[in-house]
Amino acid sequence: MADIYTANPENFHEIASFAETEIEKLKETFYSAERAVFYDACSFQRHAHLPDREMDLVIAYCKSHKAAVFILRGILMELASSGHSLSDSCIRFIKRMASAGVRVVIFREEYVFDILSVCFSANEKINSYLTWAVRTAVSPASTIAETLKADKKLTAAVIEGKNPKRSDLYYRFFTAVRRRKMPGDNLGEELIAVCLHILSHLPGLSDGKLCVITDDKGAAGKIDSVMKKTNPRNRGVGIMLFSTPKLVQHMFREHMALSEDEMVTLLSQGTSGNIVVMGITAYDLEVNSKISMTAEDLARRIMEPNGINIVF
Repeated sequence: MADIYTANPENFHEIASFAETEIEKLKETFYSAERAVFYDACSFQRHAHLPDREMDLVIAYCKSHKAAVFILRGILMELASSGHSLSDSCIRFIKRMASAGVRVVIFREEYVFDILSVCFSANEKINSYLTWAVRTAVSPASTIAETLKADKKLTAAVIEGKNPKRSDLYYRFFTAVRRRKMPGDNLGEELIAVCLHILSHLPGLSDGKLCVITDDKGAAGKIDSVMKKTNPRNRGVGIMLFSTPKLVQHMFREHMALSEDEMVTLLSQGTSGNIVVMGITAYDLEVNSKISMTAEDLARRIMEPNGINIVF
C-alpha cells in the first residue's frame, strides 16, 4: 500500500505556490466562493489532458460562477499514485487554473471540522455530523468499513458516538482511512460523499453551492444515494453533480463561446467509442439511463433546441 499511495506527492513543491493549503485561508475561500467545486480523480485527470483552448473553457466556466476548486487529500493520493508524483498534466491544470484566477484548494478532509467550527461551538454537534455521514455513506465492503473494523476505539467514537466532546475525531478518522487506501477501492468517492454530506448542513449555504465533477457513475450514485438515504427533514442543501457531458451542456446553455469542434473535444477526451449519458430526449417520456451516441452526435444534440437534456 505504501508503495502505491502517498498523501504528500514528491513533487508537491511544483504546485505549492499555486494552491491553498493553510487552514485559515481555505476557510475564507470556502465561505467566500459562490461555488465549491470538488473534483473526483477521474474527471480531474480527464480535464488535465485537454488541449489549452478546451481546458481554458472549463476554467472560464468555473471563473464565471466565482468557483473555487477543492481537491481532497484522498483524491490527491489517487492523482499521485504513479511514482508518488503528480503528472505533468495535473500540475499544468492546477497552475493554469490558479493563473486564471480560480482558487485551487488542497483540502485535508479533517478540515471539515474547522469549517464547521465557524458556525458550531460545541464539539458534540460537529462530531455528530461525522457520525451520521459515515453511517449513511459507508458501504459494508469498503476501505472505510475495513478501517473501522480494525479499530474498535475509532468505531466506538465514530459510529457509536462515544466521547463526543473530542476535538480530534475528524483527524483520527480521516488519517486512519487514508492510511488504508488500497488499489481499486472507492475511497475517493466515499470521502467526497462523507465530506459533502457534512458540509451540506452548514447554515446559510444555498442549493448548488456544493458541486461535484465526476465522470464515474458509481461515484455519482454514491453521492446521490447518501442524500436520498437521509430523512428529508434532516437533509442539507442540494448538491450539484456534473459529468463532463452535463458540464458541456451547461456551458452551451449559458452562452459560452465554444464551437462544435471544441464541444466534441471536451466530450471525447479520455473516452473511446460512444458517449453514454443519462438524460431525456424529445422522444422520451422518462429519463433514459443509457443514451449512447458519438461525441459528434451528442454535441449536435446539445446544440439543438430540445435535442437532449443531460441528467448525468
